[in-house]
Amino acid sequence: MIPTRLGTPKAVPIWSRLPHNPTPYDDDWEDQPGQGPFYQWGLGVVVPLALIGYGIYAIVTQHITLSSRSPMTLQGQNATAFGIAWVSAGVFVHCHYFWGNIFNQAWFAVLGKILSACGFIGGLAFVLVRNGVLGIR
Repeated sequence: MIPTRLGTPKAVPIWSRLPHNPTPYDDDWEDQPGQGPFYQWGLGVVVPLALIGYGIYAIVTQHITLSSRSPMTLQGQNATAFGIAWVSAGVFVHCHYFWGNIFNQAWFAVLGKILSACGFIGGLAFVLVRNGVLGIR
């Protein structure tokens, strides 16, 4: 209740929230993902395969070029760490969308997301510190 200028309280509407059904654009990454074959097979298998393939390419060749206005080339350990970050991102997306659709919050899906998030953060932190802070290419 909010008091008005005359002192009488006025009711404040409470916004109701419909049951949460995330889409690929507003997924919160911690609860059960959207249901259906697009989420399970498209976002749970195809997208992770692309991410993991890119990461394995960076790990095997130990050379990757990130193109933008000013391209950046990563070689050696930096490219390997960058590849590990991409593989970890692929495992995270796979655990969330594929295993999250089969078993809601199964322990191995949650554990896979936690471990892959650690690998992603570790890989990117390694690249950022070595390449960005220390300037080791």
